[in-house]
Amino acid sequence: MLIVTLTLSPALDVEYRVSSLVPGSLNRAASHTVSAGGKGINVTRAILNCAKRDGDRFPFKLRPVAPVGGATGETFRKILEDEGIWTYHFVEIEGSTRVNVSLIAEDGGTTEINAPGTPVGDKLPEIETGVLAQIGPGDWVVIAGSCPSDVPKSYPAELVAKIKEKGASVALDCDGEALKIAVNAPVKPDLIKPNREELAALCGCGTDKGSLFRAIESLGVPTVITTLAGDGCLVKDDGQTFFMETVKRPVVRLKGAGDTFLGAYLYASAVREAPIFEEAVEYAMSIAGEYVAGN
Repeated sequence: MLIVTLTLSPALDVEYRVSSLVPGSLNRAASHTVSAGGKGINVTRAILNCAKRDGDRFPFKLRPVAPVGGATGETFRKILEDEGIWTYHFVEIEGSTRVNVSLIAEDGGTTEINAPGTPVGDKLPEIETGVLAQIGPGDWVVIAGSCPSDVPKSYPAELVAKIKEKGASVALDCDGEALKIAVNAPVKPDLIKPNREELAALCGCGTDKGSLFRAIESLGVPTVITTLAGDGCLVKDDGQTFFMETVKRPVVRLKGAGDTFLGAYLYASAVREAPIFEEAVEYAMSIAGEYVAGN
């Protein structure tokens, strides 16, 4: 089985940890880290970490696809290679891979500055080929994150249809207009994973659990998982909708938690082949909870 992850707007993620954040003033960081990020890359990393926990007992292939460019793109590539991610399909673009910055206070509060995705120019067909070239029935494709400015918001929906023609399944994790177009397209993704705010924006409803519950039931996508941060998640699968509670944990980091959840869920359901849907969701909540707690 092959899992392909597509990240159209990858980034170098720079995190600064501060005792407290004072806007408009000098803030000195106690430490900082630089990592290769973007939603699809984070999903890739989560899947690989799950496989390592299991001692690589379950055979599967994983292929991240992304456009990269410039000196930051070289750093991005090297970081992933140092992590053991070699079987990638990275397409060289003219611009430099963007840099995102997070300021994380001791209480877990996070201020994020996300740069716009680097334009891909005329390389979109080559990127798409990297997604479609090897997939077939039984495989999964994860389309995650935002579109660069020169990629239309309708593109994820268009790519979903091409992936489904190959017989593979699609998980879509985006928001705004791109998500709305994909959900209302004739060929829909197999799974979407909006968070509380993204689902509310998609359906034009409130963010309380009752409103979200009704909203998730109205969507015509086979599987919908809406993560509610530390409050668990709402799940629709096989025509049934239910709430699953999570174990409360201390919060060390939140950025990337939803991506970790999605990666762990796909690993449990597609690679481990969890016999029932709830087991895969519970596994994903456990892995995401450990991630948030800094474990």
